[in-house]
Amino acid sequence: MTTRRNFIKTTATLGLIPLVPVSMLSSAAEQITGDDPAAKALRYVEDATTAVRADKMGVAGADQLCSNCQFYTVSGSNPALGPCMLFQNKLVVGAGWCFGWVPKR
Repeated sequence: MTTRRNFIKTTATLGLIPLVPVSMLSSAAEQITGDDPAAKALRYVEDATTAVRADKMGVAGADQLCSNCQFYTVSGSNPALGPCMLFQNKLVVGAGWCFGWVPKR
């Protein structure tokens, strides 16, 4: 037998379920732009060949790309773009570079 109190609890809980996925999906990844303060601070460029890169952690500057950085993840939908943890998982170009580059382990 269902009491009115249990019915109200269940209904209130079920009413919140549709709100959870909406709030999670609203933070869809967007591509980082050159105007972004974090991009400016880390000297992010979409074309690594235009950046002045010094040798770092045993890797030549010419070999440093976002695609081989520890903070970069390959995106399944577009292999040329991927989320970067340094930019709050905004999308960056795999052929890009920033000052925060660290080699993948």
